[in-house]
Amino acid sequence: MRNVCVIVFWLLALPVAQAADIVLKPLEGGSTLIAIDGELELGDIDSFRAKAELLPVGRTTVEFRSKGGRLLAGIRIGAQIRAKRFNTVVPDGAQCASACALAWLGGARRFVGEDSTVGFHTAYILKTAGPAESGPGNAILGAYLNQIGLSEEAILYITHAAPTSVQWMSLEEAAEYGIVVAKLPPTGVSVPSGDAVGPQHPEGSPEQRAIDFVQSLFERWSGPNAELLAVLDRLYTEKVLYHGKSMPRQSVLLSKRRFANRWSQRNYAIRPGSLSATCAGAGGTCRVKGTMSWKLHEGKTTTSSRGVASFAYSIVLKDAGPQISAETDTVNDNPSTTSSSLSTVGRSIQQLLAQLSKPAKAPTKTAAKTAPKAPANAQVRPKPLVAH
Repeated sequence: MRNVCVIVFWLLALPVAQAADIVLKPLEGGSTLIAIDGELELGDIDSFRAKAELLPVGRTTVEFRSKGGRLLAGIRIGAQIRAKRFNTVVPDGAQCASACALAWLGGARRFVGEDSTVGFHTAYILKTAGPAESGPGNAILGAYLNQIGLSEEAILYITHAAPTSVQWMSLEEAAEYGIVVAKLPPTGVSVPSGDAVGPQHPEGSPEQRAIDFVQSLFERWSGPNAELLAVLDRLYTEKVLYHGKSMPRQSVLLSKRRFANRWSQRNYAIRPGSLSATCAGAGGTCRVKGTMSWKLHEGKTTTSSRGVASFAYSIVLKDAGPQISAETDTVNDNPSTTSSSLSTVGRSIQQLLAQLSKPAKAPTKTAAKTAPKAPANAQVRPKPLVAH
């Protein structure tokens, strides 16, 4: 009980350090930069909200130079950034650690500059003997990281370092744990404010609308089932060309729900520079292509899977919102699968496909040990499967 009281005090106590400088700077093309310099304090939550609330969604980049600050300040600012779909960047030579790094993670697209550093450590409280890891603090932190779509592996990585040390993240480690990060363009080139992972399109153009929809789709699939399944019905047209086969929407949705319920922990990341869109007209159909990496975990076992796949969607731009009229994808390399059972070693992909092609039925102990199939948006073979 005493520890809970201490952590509440730590989260909510009045700031004792000087608040960070938060400055708005207009950029070319009508976008905006919010520059944050200094340690994040609780008062910065409202200061950031006041400056950000009138800015358009997706047209702002938040720049960080900070050694840390209050945990709650980092989380709340990061949540605001994610809600507004702002980009985040740590510029050349700058440092962003602790609470700052948590706020930076909230970016819809995250950038790092040349020789910049981003660092994480576990949540902690101050005791007489010095900083000590905080269970309640890590619970709050973990909930935030899960909310922005990070996998359990990424959360463990972010909270691994002790309070008195820092885990400085490399681009290789970010890719390994599914934390999507791009290198900042060279000095003198502005940070992209729209689609940061492919060709640029004017805000509000059919191409940008289609790209935004696909990025939102992957974010939903990386989130919890409660949020995904609530909106799944309206994401598809009545008829869908699903991996080359015309299917009614309800059949596609049934396969998607089965997949989501089996693989309850998912993380999808679009590869930087891979996303492109071509559209037939302002109210027509857009073709969106790209490459993604994926990681999956079964909810009832320790079975997991990861890999890379190319994908393509046909998006119909309707007044009520974009919808998917066609979907296909191909695994670029064999999925990497791990399981708690050694009996899965050496099983062939063809055996897996034969099992997945059968009508769905209650899982058995044998089925639970088979290697998992590709993610909701990936295929192991060109021939269509409707098991997801």
